[in-house]
Amino acid sequence: MARGWRGILVSTLLVVSAGCSAAQQQQQQQPQQQAALPSATADEVFSIIARAVQQELRPVVSKLESQVESLDKTVRRHESRVESLDNRLTLLDSRMSTLTAHVLTNRLGERMEEVSSQLSGITARLDSQQSQLDSQQSQLDSQLSQLSELNTQLNEQNSQQEETAATVNNVTAQLDTVVTQQEDQLTETSKLVIRLDSQQSQLSELNAKLKQQKAQQGEIEATVNDNVDRLEYNVTLLENQLTKVSGLANRLDSQQSQLDELSDQLNEQKSLQNVTAVTTDDHLLTAPLDATTSQTVTLGSQLAETMNKTAASKESIDHLASEVKQPPTPRDCSGLPVGSPSGVYLLRPSGDSTQPPVQSYCDMDTAGGNWTVIQRRDDIEPRQDFYLGWKEYKEGFGDVTKEFWWGLEHLFQLTSSDRRYELRVDLEAFDGSRRHATYQGFRISSEEDGYQLSVSDYSGTAGNGLKFSVNEKFSTRDRDQDGRSDVHCAQRHQGPWWYGWRWLCGWSNLNGRYRDGSKWDRTGIWWWRWREAESLKKTDMKIRPT
Repeated sequence: MARGWRGILVSTLLVVSAGCSAAQQQQQQQPQQQAALPSATADEVFSIIARAVQQELRPVVSKLESQVESLDKTVRRHESRVESLDNRLTLLDSRMSTLTAHVLTNRLGERMEEVSSQLSGITARLDSQQSQLDSQQSQLDSQLSQLSELNTQLNEQNSQQEETAATVNNVTAQLDTVVTQQEDQLTETSKLVIRLDSQQSQLSELNAKLKQQKAQQGEIEATVNDNVDRLEYNVTLLENQLTKVSGLANRLDSQQSQLDELSDQLNEQKSLQNVTAVTTDDHLLTAPLDATTSQTVTLGSQLAETMNKTAASKESIDHLASEVKQPPTPRDCSGLPVGSPSGVYLLRPSGDSTQPPVQSYCDMDTAGGNWTVIQRRDDIEPRQDFYLGWKEYKEGFGDVTKEFWWGLEHLFQLTSSDRRYELRVDLEAFDGSRRHATYQGFRISSEEDGYQLSVSDYSGTAGNGLKFSVNEKFSTRDRDQDGRSDVHCAQRHQGPWWYGWRWLCGWSNLNGRYRDGSKWDRTGIWWWRWREAESLKKTDMKIRPT
């Protein structure tokens, strides 16, 4: 710019000096034209200067116009992004209203109100940014008007070019500042988009929790239905037993009336005997007295027999009343009424009514039903720890509706009776494949004998994983009974089991650590004859009488 002005000044000086020289020559030759030539030469000089200035300012004006056009594009891009954000907010509001309609608990409602307040804050911030963008747009419009005015002033006042150039530089700096602010606004808008995505993920999590609560509610309803069916069955039994008690009570009332009649007859005979003794002599008294005595003896025997029957009836009624108050508890799931659904029941494996019943899970569907489940492993959170000690495995632990071990002592009490039991082991891998193994002659010995395992006659599709567990005692982390002196199998595999001294402690480990995924791990849950030491997803052990 400075070089341009210098060139214009040099050209102007050359033209003026040339004009002056020509004027002096013409003054000597033609004195009459002396006044006209200098004036014409000055106008030409000023027109040349004006054209030169316009040529120098034309690139500046075009640059300003391109910057203004770029700024307009930036503003339009921001407006489109703001419009996209408004659309996303509208969609998010609709999803929020849909989710709010399915909220079932006060806690979830409070969470939704908190999310709504956050969204309201985000909406307010977006509205504020929109107002800022509108304000900046108005500033740009005013600056464009200022540029128009400057362009007009440039066309009208060539003498103020330097001041106009300074003003243009200031405007350019302001435009750079505005562009920087727009970039900052764009950065904040990107952050808002990220936060909106985070809110969307939170809403998805809330949806998942809501579905989980619905599933839990369905399970609770199923359990309640099972309990209602059991109560209805017990009510039917009570009604039948009450009918029997009522019949016995009627019989007892009838016998009581007969007893009263016999007592009255006996009293009459005694009074008749007394009258006869007073009014008759000894000779005449002998025959009637013998008859009266024999009749009295007969009535007494009848009275005694009636009292014995009454006592027996009373004992029968008391027994039935005790049965009505406390229905008999079956030893295993095969003792449940026909048609009972799968679910949680109370069993008494010892058969001793003085011992408390045990909560158990009955599988009434698999392979004909009547299965008493004694162990279950599954992908259920929170995880049940199975690496426990002797006391826990003796008494049982866990939740019978989730993961649990029923108890070695219960197994001993149940299988020590005269009934023979069969064992079924159901297995499932993480890829969805399923296998099963069935054994006959399942029996567990006493604690003094180490709860030794007895099974025979394998059949099924999973392979004989208990081949080296037969006749072996049960081992836990605090009681080593595997018969090996070089290694503690329960500690090595981190799971109590019927381990043996052959084949690296045996071919199965269903009480090991739960491993996510089908990882090959000897401390996990595995059945060697099917997937070797690949960790399984689900196992199920159950027994029933044969």
